Amino acid sequence: SKRYTHDTIRELSHYGGTKKVDLGFVGSCMVHKGDMKILAQMLRNLEAQHGEVEFQAPLVVAPPTYNIVDELKAEGDWELLSRYAGFEFDDTDPKSVARTGYENILYLERPGCNLCMGNQEKAEPGDTVMATSTRLFQGRVVRDSDEKKGESLLASTPVVVLSSVLGRTPTIEEYKAAVDGIDLTRFEPPTEELTATPVSIGR
Repeated sequence: SKRYTHDTIRELSHYGGTKKVDLGFVGSCMVHKGDMKILAQMLRNLEAQHGEVEFQAPLVVAPPTYNIVDELKAEGDWELLSRYAGFEFDDTDPKSVARTGYENILYLERPGCNLCMGNQEKAEPGDTVMATSTRLFQGRVVRDSDEKKGESLLASTPVVVLSSVLGRTPTIEEYKAAVDGIDLTRFEPPTEELTATPVSIGR
């Protein structure tokens, strides 16, 4: 099913800020320290613009490594994330069962695969999941329910975060306001031809 591939690429404006998002996932090896700092700065921006931030959909965050968590603690970002987290991993008191049900809160999971692995923790069946993970094969992150097919959408960290806060895809205006002051990756296609002129090699 093409619902679980990346064959269909759409601009964010395609949804017009109306597509419901049931769960967001930012995680593990598909992100780096910069993504975690983007999340923290977006929370600061949204707090400054709207007051206390309330999540309208669960946001599950699995940091890449323990070293990065330590760096975020030293730099003050983890303190902010902890303040907003409804759940924060604790290796002295680990979870005894995989999570398959979620509240509309920020989950700071232990570094590792989490939802991306797909064989333990999953979104609720039938959910529309917005994720940074590219492992969006059928049934991996979310299964179909009897009423609705599960849907996995690949998106950047800022889009996933804001979609979880809003419970839907954001408008372009909402997106720009949320990432104000953040140095996001910029890409500009080359203007010159990349194909080299064939060169004959004499013998």
